[in-house]
Amino acid sequence: MTTPSFLFAVLFITLSNTCLYAQKGLVEKVDKIITKAMTQEKFPGMAIAIVQDNKVIYQKVYGVKSVKTKEPVNDNTIFSIGSVSKAYTAVAIMQLVQAGKIDLDSPIKKFMKGIPPSWGNITIRQYLTHTSGIPDVKGEKDKASFEETLKQAGKLPMAFTPPGKKQQYNNFNFALLGKLIETVSGKTYLDYMTTYIFKPLQMNRTGVVADAKNVALGHLNKNGAWKEIATHFVPGDYGIPSGGLQTTLTDFIKFSQALSSYSILNSKTTNLMWTPYSKKISNTPGWHSRTTGNELVIHKGGGGTGIGSVCDFAVVPSRKLFVLVMANKSNNGISPANVVDDILFKGFEIPADSNGANEGEGNER
Repeated sequence: MTTPSFLFAVLFITLSNTCLYAQKGLVEKVDKIITKAMTQEKFPGMAIAIVQDNKVIYQKVYGVKSVKTKEPVNDNTIFSIGSVSKAYTAVAIMQLVQAGKIDLDSPIKKFMKGIPPSWGNITIRQYLTHTSGIPDVKGEKDKASFEETLKQAGKLPMAFTPPGKKQQYNNFNFALLGKLIETVSGKTYLDYMTTYIFKPLQMNRTGVVADAKNVALGHLNKNGAWKEIATHFVPGDYGIPSGGLQTTLTDFIKFSQALSSYSILNSKTTNLMWTPYSKKISNTPGWHSRTTGNELVIHKGGGGTGIGSVCDFAVVPSRKLFVLVMANKSNNGISPANVVDDILFKGFEIPADSNGANEGEGNER
């Protein structure tokens, strides 16, 4: 006579073997996708992870940190993530919302002084979703202070009115939000991020790590000649909340798991962060969204020639699925967004956006 415990053991082994086989199939698919991208695009180095149900189901690094030194990338190699910094900044803002210190639909002037009159009534949600309409400011890499740049920007005409009319990607939205974090918390941006996000999650190699070792240098390839690029950001730059953070594959996984387990934000606040501005405007607070098939995909891309690196981070909330790709070469025909979309489609049968990878996010810098 077959005992129930024996049947359970057989069922457990069968399910375990099925899961292992499925995971092996995913690994083979992702390896093929990455190998193709590395070959066609000549990425010097890449780092990729997939987290589902709070478990790491894929984690791998490829290539080198520098085409000159040929040192290999590892899980603790620091990459510049460009505008994916905005997603990290959004989490900090949502922590302040969750704590009742700010409100998404209150005007920013309620919490900050010195805001240009035409900007003061714009809500925090509108800054977070690039629906503010403020003029595009190119001052984040110069020596001017935030206050000086803000004063000059306030004299420029609005890009559109009224706020909320449309979405128009603008890095300076997040320069303002970084200063909002400082004003409300009483800490510098990096001190806040370290105290309330990086340190609690033991993300020990995330931030602006100016003198760090084991760094994936950015690269540009022009006519077969390689140019290596180090990040230009230093602690205190007001462009950091928009595009200046650096992290590692190990730390990025910890961040994904914290979002997945609601240990950094509760489920209500996380869902609020991933809610589009409106039915017509797909930007969410700090992120972008798309719906293909029956799946809502939340994502953020970043990078560019200024840092010579690129990154893409996608979340499928209904599946508790997180996919992240970092690479140390920019100005690419194949982007990390293309790679992520390929992984979602071939690995999880989630179609890509018919308008193109990360359509609507704007020009990442």
